[in-house]
Amino acid sequence: MAPTERLRDDSNDGNVRAPIDLDAVREGLEAAVREAGEAILEVAKQPSLHVRHKGWEGPVTAADYASDDVLHRMLMPLIPGAHWLSEESEQDTPLVRGEPTWVVDPLDGTREFVRGLPEFGVTVGLFIDDRLVLGAAGLPTEDVVLSGLLDGERREARRNGEPMTTLASDREVHRVVVSRNDYERNKIHLQLPWDVYPCGSAVVKLAHAADGSADVYFSTGPRSVWDVAGGTAVLEAAGGTLMLFNGTSLTLSPMRVHVPPYAAGAPSACRALLRRLGAAV
Repeated sequence: MAPTERLRDDSNDGNVRAPIDLDAVREGLEAAVREAGEAILEVAKQPSLHVRHKGWEGPVTAADYASDDVLHRMLMPLIPGAHWLSEESEQDTPLVRGEPTWVVDPLDGTREFVRGLPEFGVTVGLFIDDRLVLGAAGLPTEDVVLSGLLDGERREARRNGEPMTTLASDREVHRVVVSRNDYERNKIHLQLPWDVYPCGSAVVKLAHAADGSADVYFSTGPRSVWDVAGGTAVLEAAGGTLMLFNGTSLTLSPMRVHVPPYAAGAPSACRALLRRLGAAV
């Protein structure tokens, strides 16, 4: 049964609840991500920005919390009883495998935001039956919201409400996007024969892979599921994939926070990059 037809039991009382209309939820998701981006930009206008550090997890600001508040307020009513997994706020209830779950990073790329670099975004994924069925990536400085719907065989990616071009199945590698750490510290561009450029947050890099700005986004990690869920939905809806070093597709789940290294893009381009790095794919 496809997610739009799935019946849910919210109360464990055996009563069947109404089906989830993913098209309607998508409209609400896009609106929420856009408003969250606007909240981030409002904080950026303030004359000073207080930055708190969460140890190894990095910095957090008022913009992170403002975006998180908007998303929680606008998303939770879309699917009553859904669970909430966010980098910046507490879960409302313990996660239950298979039940509808929002996975959120309200400001992916806080380091770039603090530095004044326009390489940050908002990312949200929706999981039903432990499968990614919907997601969105907001790029506030570009006034862009990308979304991806993965409903059985139906896969639709769109940019500001308009259909996105599907990635060619035989796409070659010409441009690769990597993290600033991989570029500046690990010098990964010296190992690759293509045009390689650095970028901040995972959501922006996934957006580049989905819209064709980059042929592959290569990640050595570490990443968390909230970093990549929204952008992965867009990428997969556009014909791309997250590919592990053994050549298999990476399946995300809210029950597994850690995400291993991957190549993201059209499958043909991912395989070409991984082979160049010595992977047997």
